[in-house]
Amino acid sequence: MKDYDDNELNQIETDITQALLEAAEYKNRREERTVKILRGGKELFSFRITGLSEGQWRKCRRENLRNRGKRTEELDDFRFISQAIYLATVDEDKPIWKNQTVMEKLNAATPVDVVNAVLLPGEKSKLADVLIELSDYDDDLDELISN
Repeated sequence: MKDYDDNELNQIETDITQALLEAAEYKNRREERTVKILRGGKELFSFRITGLSEGQWRKCRRENLRNRGKRTEELDDFRFISQAIYLATVDEDKPIWKNQTVMEKLNAATPVDVVNAVLLPGEKSKLADVLIELSDYDDDLDELISN
């Protein structure tokens, strides 16, 4: 094992500190994607989404559990995805889901209910994949773990 002098140790510490701060900053960045909803070859509307934080994913899961805390606890998958899509929608585009006329016509109590009613199951599924990617949950473990 190599012995390091004080200058080398200081440089190593500086490098590690810089790398840790860079990793923390990377974690806080949020890439956006524009989602276009097409039906019959016609673009009906579009909105932008961004990745979710770990806390937002947990909130979605917690709020969409049936029989929470009991042995029969299960996740309402599509409502979970709808809530994730709503939370991932950038603030400037959230009024799409909060439109009072649409909420009344769809008998939707919340914007999440609008997402659930408007998007098709396949669209929600594809958007879930995009959210996972934008949230950096699709990293290849081989990249994260090296010898």
